[in-house]
Amino acid sequence: MPAPRRLLALVAILAAPTLAPAAALAGSTSIGGAFTTERAVDAFADTTSSDWQIDVAHSFDNKFSLAGSVKYYDTAGTSDYKVNAQFGGGYTWELGTFALTAGAGVGQHFVQDDDPWSFPYYYFTLAGALPLGEKWTWNVFRLRYRNAFDNSNGYNTPEAAMGVTYRVDAHNSVSLYIERDWTNGQPAYDGIEIGYRYSF
Repeated sequence: MPAPRRLLALVAILAAPTLAPAAALAGSTSIGGAFTTERAVDAFADTTSSDWQIDVAHSFDNKFSLAGSVKYYDTAGTSDYKVNAQFGGGYTWELGTFALTAGAGVGQHFVQDDDPWSFPYYYFTLAGALPLGEKWTWNVFRLRYRNAFDNSNGYNTPEAAMGVTYRVDAHNSVSLYIERDWTNGQPAYDGIEIGYRYSF
């Protein structure tokens, strides 16, 4: 099967578990998109990559959630690209007005011209959010630990981010994050992420 078809098939597999439970249990579903510009660690004016992500998520009334996403990385100044497709679950604790969400999942990392599926990985996330009135939310932190199942792939890539979300109305919101990513213990890039989400 050609690589684009394999990728579409994997996306369908990842998205199906997210969408299916919505009919069985109450909650809310959202579709989001994000653009990230990666900046060089020692020269913020220099772009190292431009990243695009789409995702689908469902949050149940019991505070559990499921989400699937696909992210495309376009390395600046070259024809190289990478793609991550992943699926995971999470749980949110409401500590007064503060919300703490922990998650975990698995994914597949695709590298251009690599044979043929590249390699699988796993990840853990932890995020904290604090509402600032009816419209604004301070995303106090968003932490990720990510690594390949086979350490020889060199994919130890944690991330730390902080940002804000503005709720336009009952269905639409926009967000802005500042992030720092590492690769195998070394700073890889600083990122600016702009996102949009539609909830229903």
